[in-house]
Amino acid sequence: MTQPLSPGVHIEETTTPITRIQGVDTQTALLIGVTATGPEIATTVASFVDFVNAFGLEVPEPESAIRDRWTTDDEGGHWWQFSSSVKGFFENGGQQAVIKRIPLNNPESLTPDDFVRAIESLSDLTDVGLSLTPGMWSAKIQTALIERCEQRGDSFTILDSPPALDINEIRAFRSGRSSSYAALYYPRLDIDGIEVASSGHVAGIYVRSDRGRGVHKAPANEEILGISKLAREVSNADQALLNQDRINALRSFPGHGNRVWGARTLSADPEFRYVNVRRLLIYLERSIDVGTQWVEFEPNNERTWANVRLAVSDFLLNVWRDGALMGVTPEHAFFVKCDRSTMTQNDLDNGRLICLVGVAVVKPAEFVLFRIGQWTAESTA
Repeated sequence: MTQPLSPGVHIEETTTPITRIQGVDTQTALLIGVTATGPEIATTVASFVDFVNAFGLEVPEPESAIRDRWTTDDEGGHWWQFSSSVKGFFENGGQQAVIKRIPLNNPESLTPDDFVRAIESLSDLTDVGLSLTPGMWSAKIQTALIERCEQRGDSFTILDSPPALDINEIRAFRSGRSSSYAALYYPRLDIDGIEVASSGHVAGIYVRSDRGRGVHKAPANEEILGISKLAREVSNADQALLNQDRINALRSFPGHGNRVWGARTLSADPEFRYVNVRRLLIYLERSIDVGTQWVEFEPNNERTWANVRLAVSDFLLNVWRDGALMGVTPEHAFFVKCDRSTMTQNDLDNGRLICLVGVAVVKPAEFVLFRIGQWTAESTA
């Protein structure tokens, strides 16, 4: 601080002692799949060209006996279509992907356990907001992926279904899967007459929505790019059945293209019914976790508590201003408590600092109703 030389008010800039919380990335996707070549360590690519340069264009389609073994029952998958999903991710808005390669040494020896081991090997991987195994519908693989997301609490998964299912069959397939960290979409996609999985394309749409509006916006009513058509048409009556089982429909609308027409998780918990609600909470939790590392080993006293309240409130204020929280004022949108009302003497004696945070999350307008009646000049409002 310089010493003033004349009387009067003097203003100087100073740095705040509080580290401001920055929002974490929600747009990087982890894609796990089979490639014929490329590095076996998790590798970041920023375009489909990067992917091709690192991993090659396509895995040769297996012979019919191997293909049939991998496309039947609940342990199947289209592992040879992985590159189509990576391409769909980037075509629909994806900007960065982490690729975990499963080597194709011998197609006959490839099993769901290879995918499970690949998922488990990524326990230390951070900074991915989406995790998926495109084209794989094995219950063992999808369970491992869901468990990774739930245990870490830092990413969301998009699941794929087997091909050629009707409405009753997709509902039966969904019945064994339940999680607020996962979503399922129906039907699959058609690219030049070949039926392919939808998860890569939908993940790209998640990124497009995050980038355009924010993670709080439901990734729905967005056009699916890079496809010829949907593998089958879904009617209003079909979607009424799908909604009951929390399966998100992909719909075709004349003049509006093929669109994502649902935003539900696979959870029965009404608090976590919508994809954007779960993903917003993941974003808030991760951002606050990363942004408050400075608190570790600080004195557990009133000054530190006040600094924590200030940092978290400042972050949530910006989240509210972005439209992610309800309320006409910040007081209606969130609260942050960190004082003796949130901690006991036993907590203090054992080194625990406890901050209680509550947020009023915005939920999507899934059912839009207009009630219309006749009005005449003599009518009263």
